[in-house]
Amino acid sequence: MATIIKKIRLINYKRFLYYTITPNEHINILVGDNEVGKSTVLEAIDLVTSGSIRKVEAIGLDRLLNSDAVKAFKSGERKICNLPHIKIELYLEGNFDFTMNGKNNSDGIPCDGIRMICAPNPDYYSEIADSLTENSDYFPFDFYTIRFSTFADQGYSGYRKKIRSLFIVSESLSSEYATNDFVKRMYSQYTEDNIKERALHKSKYRQLKNNFCLESLQSLNDRIPSSKGYSFGLKSCSVFGLENDLMIYENDIGIDNQGTGKQVFIKTDFALERAGDIVDVILIEEPENHLSHVNLRKLINIIVNTKKGQLFISTHNSLISTRLELKNLQIMHQCSSKNPISLKDLDDETAKYFMKAPVAGIIEYILSSKTILVEGPSEYMLFEKFYKSTANTSPENDGVSIIDIHGLSFKRYLSIAKILGNKVAVITDNDGDMQKNCVDKYTDFQNDTNIKIFYDEDEKIKTYEMVLYENNKELCNQLFGKDPLKYMLNNKTEAAFSLLNNDTNIVVPDYISNAIKWIRK
Repeated sequence: MATIIKKIRLINYKRFLYYTITPNEHINILVGDNEVGKSTVLEAIDLVTSGSIRKVEAIGLDRLLNSDAVKAFKSGERKICNLPHIKIELYLEGNFDFTMNGKNNSDGIPCDGIRMICAPNPDYYSEIADSLTENSDYFPFDFYTIRFSTFADQGYSGYRKKIRSLFIVSESLSSEYATNDFVKRMYSQYTEDNIKERALHKSKYRQLKNNFCLESLQSLNDRIPSSKGYSFGLKSCSVFGLENDLMIYENDIGIDNQGTGKQVFIKTDFALERAGDIVDVILIEEPENHLSHVNLRKLINIIVNTKKGQLFISTHNSLISTRLELKNLQIMHQCSSKNPISLKDLDDETAKYFMKAPVAGIIEYILSSKTILVEGPSEYMLFEKFYKSTANTSPENDGVSIIDIHGLSFKRYLSIAKILGNKVAVITDNDGDMQKNCVDKYTDFQNDTNIKIFYDEDEKIKTYEMVLYENNKELCNQLFGKDPLKYMLNNKTEAAFSLLNNDTNIVVPDYISNAIKWIRK
């Protein structure tokens, strides 16, 4: 049975006071605006699976403990019992022994899992009490202790990990430390089930070093006066052992000599090759960074074909989000009190549609609280001008996104809005049959107050260009010659561009101005 994370709970950790994620068994794509905590979630998983106190100390408790929790303590009753604790809990499913199962979790229910707790050290309670009394603005970070334990309250460390994880951070991939850490983790996990092989490697390597000293350095040492016992040799401490000298090669070129983009690709590909076998959980931060569009597509195909292991990927990229299926999205908000919204209930047909369709700003759409959907580039080009004329401000100032999609895709986008609750206005043509094309077509959404369809009710004026012409005849006649409407219908984007660059005010069609007024409410 594969080991998977069933639930993640973050308490007083960085931006999260109390946050719960229920991940999918295989692929999880974390999306959200900047500073919503996508990287924080990946870091939290990495910390608790690593069992490394050093990692926590390297970041610093003052940077890990939620600032609002610290402020609340300082402004409240400054007692030891009120000091906030950091908790990261991973609720797990897999083949575990009895040491993993217990009630030591925030739910208080018996299950398998591991956790990290940072709390005041009881050995220093008297020192903490004194410091809180002496300084009204002091917070006792220095007297906190870090502990890793299972839900059965059995301690563990980096030498006795309970779940095997790998964190691929594209921003630091080119650093020597990041590359060495990746190689060591891969070596350790590839040899995890064969400790004898690992011991043999280290023994042989030590013998090679000894032979080098005896054979190659001997003539050098013979020239050193022997009276004081000095000699040249190789460093012998474990820090300079086999694992620190190992490197992974691709076609005889070490990955430390590859560009950052190539490292993103190689390390992810290398790790995914044995996902579920030697690595349970793979964490990938923004794989689109440093990758060309072609290589990003290759990487996505590798991820799609990886059938084992649990993946957590943070991204801003629409291609990743759609090709790895929208049902796998965990949508995070600026307001950290909200838990992420999952699209796992999105119908399969819509999810498959977006896997094959042009991405068309799907991330922008998902993350926007207010969106106006238009049918094509000619509507899109003029819409900001319409908006400013109607509202005397820009869409950006109102937090409104304008997205150009093909009209046949409207219902697909509205299926997503139905789950997310985003406010969406659709600008569409009546195409000569208002009831069929503008009413009946959207009956599935008629009870959704966050969704509204806007169209011109005159069925003789079938399309956007015809409506635009009827409202601006004099201007269009000046710009587009003897048969202006024919020109506008045959040259939609060119006509829109000409109107956009003209200094004359354009009369905004009523159904468009109504849509703008509605979205602003």
